[in-house]
Amino acid sequence: MASETTVKDRAIDETEVALDVDAADPSDSTTTKAARKSAPLRARSSRRRGRLLLGVLLAALVAATGFFGYHYFADSSASGDADRIAVTAIADDYTTKLASFDYRDLNKNREQITAMSTSSFSAKYDEMVKALTEIVSNGQGVATAKASHVAVQSIDGDTATVIAFVDQKATNVVAPTGKDQAYRMVLTMKRDGDTWLVDDVQTV
Repeated sequence: MASETTVKDRAIDETEVALDVDAADPSDSTTTKAARKSAPLRARSSRRRGRLLLGVLLAALVAATGFFGYHYFADSSASGDADRIAVTAIADDYTTKLASFDYRDLNKNREQITAMSTSSFSAKYDEMVKALTEIVSNGQGVATAKASHVAVQSIDGDTATVIAFVDQKATNVVAPTGKDQAYRMVLTMKRDGDTWLVDDVQTV
């Protein structure tokens, strides 16, 4: 009933406006036509400004959501939550070592990475190193890396998920001046006694 009343009221109002325009000066057809033509233009302009304002507000909302979302994780880690502090620090160190290598000593970070991994993921890492050794050596690959952002996505009992943004600079015989590459890594970690070990790493 309320919607029917609204529609009827709107129809009455629009009829009254149309009658007012026509009644303003029945003999002045130019004024009447100009008013009729300008009314839709003003309405479209108003709607366009409304859509533009809405778009700006939505963009600001998305940006604010992303900003506060990231700092929620960062501030939670800094507030004294031992688990968050621990997994963040381990993920930072782990991803930096994982994305750094030198063809002249491919085993440089191997022992540390293995010690920071679960036995199952350590085995996967060893297989990866063996598969890439010849390629990296022949290409004289050297890479340095730094984790620019690390945030805890979740901690559920003895399992944690951490997201890391890693910036890598690599050189080889094809790109002797170096090439910058950004990686986003998702680490799955498991608690082993008093420490956390990396159980899986995925680049997304």
